Amino acid sequence: MKNWIWLFLSLLATAVTSAYTVRVLKPYDRQWGEVRDGIRNPMGDLYSPWVGARELLLHRRNPYGPEVSHQIQMAFYGHTINQNYQGPPESIVNEQRFAYPVYVVFVLAPAVYSDFAQVRRVAWIVLALLTALTVWLCLDLLRRSIPWEIASALVLFTLSSPQIVQGLRLEQLGLYVGFLLIAGAWCVNRHHFKTAGLLLALSTIKPQMSLMPLCWFAIWTLGDWRNRRNLALGFAIASSILFLLGELFLPGWFGYFITGLSAYRMYSPNSSLLCVALGDTLGNVVGATIVLGLVVFAWRNRVCAADSKQFSSLLAAFLMGALLVFSLFPPFNQVLLIFPAMLLLQDWHRLPRFPQFVFGASVSWPWVTSLLLLFLPPLRFSNQLPLLPNFLELFFPILLPLILMSRRRGRFSRPSSSDLPSSWR
Repeated sequence: MKNWIWLFLSLLATAVTSAYTVRVLKPYDRQWGEVRDGIRNPMGDLYSPWVGARELLLHRRNPYGPEVSHQIQMAFYGHTINQNYQGPPESIVNEQRFAYPVYVVFVLAPAVYSDFAQVRRVAWIVLALLTALTVWLCLDLLRRSIPWEIASALVLFTLSSPQIVQGLRLEQLGLYVGFLLIAGAWCVNRHHFKTAGLLLALSTIKPQMSLMPLCWFAIWTLGDWRNRRNLALGFAIASSILFLLGELFLPGWFGYFITGLSAYRMYSPNSSLLCVALGDTLGNVVGATIVLGLVVFAWRNRVCAADSKQFSSLLAAFLMGALLVFSLFPPFNQVLLIFPAMLLLQDWHRLPRFPQFVFGASVSWPWVTSLLLLFLPPLRFSNQLPLLPNFLELFFPILLPLILMSRRRGRFSRPSSSDLPSSWR
């Protein structure tokens, strides 16, 4: 009966999230985009790389060039963007340029012959399925054999979370990268090292998301080079092929990418969560300390087995570290927290009561507040209440590591069945 209650609650959360998104959030976001940035047509985050892929593969035009950038801007704003970066921050708008490594076009190649409206519909479904598969792979990585009702509930809770909803609404490739990283870890766990190397190489289409986890995989590989070198070999071969294919289609693409990246840092928010919370100086110091601490701890545990608790804990730590120290402030990047959250649920028996309450409250907050907002009259743009369900998501990348750190001390061994929550047995 408890299993069915959790499944019912997840279905209820999904229904509430869907109604809130359609009736409250979408109208508010459209009005915000029109008033704040002058966006006439919210095309989502997939449009820029899709146009870049289409122009490069079909017409051999440089996706980083001003002509393609102006084409993208016309779709969003109805005019091209020429702005002064020296002006006040609130006057700078997102230029919506193609800002990915060029080999992202090979990922989007199957879509270049289709109309973008059709691409958006298919992309939404594909990203939702990949995110659901990410949850299942996380459970399998943790060796959790749980009832299908609970597994389905976890998938639905994840898909209806504000962070994932934002990623799906924007058709964000970050959800695809989150899947690739977990799929790569799953392949490592199953000793499919060359396949893992390929998946991890593909994850570099968003290098700011993949860099920290890749550091852990690199250190782990060095821990037993003789038996794990195929992981590095697979990654090196796949990365080289992607780089050379990009060079074949667009000679000198890496220089264009670096130039575009420099401009991207001017017109798009690029602060880390720590810098936003602590200021640039202290945030960078704390971020560097976190990176150094993770590297040292990883090096000390580099010989651990791929199916050990140490491996899972360090993978989770590097995923959380990426959100804290890199410019991954938009909530959809929290797809990286799916695995740490599953690890927390596995170790639920080791948490004190108060951290359990904090986690439960922070996770349930969006659905409770969304339900309340559905009963209010339509809200104007000047009213900030529509953003209330998304309030705690800004703090989640900080809360989750703190909650995990509060776990009672225990050896790196998997809990017995009697130690697990009843729904996980």
